[in-house]
Amino acid sequence: MDTKATPYSSLKIFAHAEKLNQIHKGERVAPLYVRLKPTNYCNHHCYYCSYADSELGLRDIVNKQDQIPWDKMQEIISDFKDMGVRAVTFSGGGEPLVYPHIIEAIQGMKRAGVETSIITNGQLLDGERAKELKDAKWVRISCDSANAETYARVRKIPLDAFQRVCDNIKEFARIKDKSCELGINFVINHENADQIYDMAKLSKDLGTNHIKFSARITKELFEYHELFKDNVMMQLHRAQMELEDDKFKVINKYEGDFDTAMVFARQYHRCYINNLVTTIAADCKVYFCHDKAYVSSGIVGDLRQKSFKELWFSDEVVGRYQEFDAMKECQHHCVYDDRNILLNTLYGLDENQINFI
Repeated sequence: MDTKATPYSSLKIFAHAEKLNQIHKGERVAPLYVRLKPTNYCNHHCYYCSYADSELGLRDIVNKQDQIPWDKMQEIISDFKDMGVRAVTFSGGGEPLVYPHIIEAIQGMKRAGVETSIITNGQLLDGERAKELKDAKWVRISCDSANAETYARVRKIPLDAFQRVCDNIKEFARIKDKSCELGINFVINHENADQIYDMAKLSKDLGTNHIKFSARITKELFEYHELFKDNVMMQLHRAQMELEDDKFKVINKYEGDFDTAMVFARQYHRCYINNLVTTIAADCKVYFCHDKAYVSSGIVGDLRQKSFKELWFSDEVVGRYQEFDAMKECQHHCVYDDRNILLNTLYGLDENQINFI
């Protein structure tokens, strides 16, 4: 599979076979990739946001005033360099570009040799912030409307914000390095289900490299999407047929969401991914993974008490990871479930019994 053409491919994990083998042997390794949530404050107010009050109740300890102090952020960056962390995504929590030290944080990551990426609503993707991100590995804009009216209503912001975001995306597409993958994340809901094709076309016209469509997750997932799912699928397939080329892709995660979004149990004990990918949140706590962020049972430790490096390699935390049983502890959606299934299958094979390949 061409991972450049499919930036969301689950197979990318196999590029790090050496680290995977170390984890399989029980060795403690530095995380390869960290999701870093510098602030919980957001300048948008999307009603379906998983970090706000929602019917799913995914988070239990989100304080919108929390943000990582600058001295602690500097310490984190230094630890990343010492540990050999390879990549970081600035994300929510809140809107990462609202973080008052975001420019300095991005610059610090670059000096530390850490590849950067960001998930943002794009309203502040301009000026010096945009210049610092133009050589990022990837930039993804959360945008779920093809017109100003729907955008303002869903996000509870002024009507003129939509045009500002579009202008920012277009300008960023112009200045960014060719190696920077610029994409749009579009969450399909009842407000925007008739705008799929129009949004794909707008995304291409603005100069992005791809747009990814996924489903709004609700407790009544199938019932919620039933009224408009067929129309959505028709638009998605039309967009793929008419708009895709060697420079622009329409990524359809929507169909697969109905197979995986409501899977709340693991069929394996061992989580390989949480040894390689972890989350540092705005409350200065380290969590096992993105899906466990801001969940009390997902806390690994507190960076107000130790540095990240000290915490990660401490006997207590190492023991906690060794005892971690995904089948018992992960009764929720898992964004890395497909990768863990692949890895548990791989390491469970007996080469003496697998000969018909």
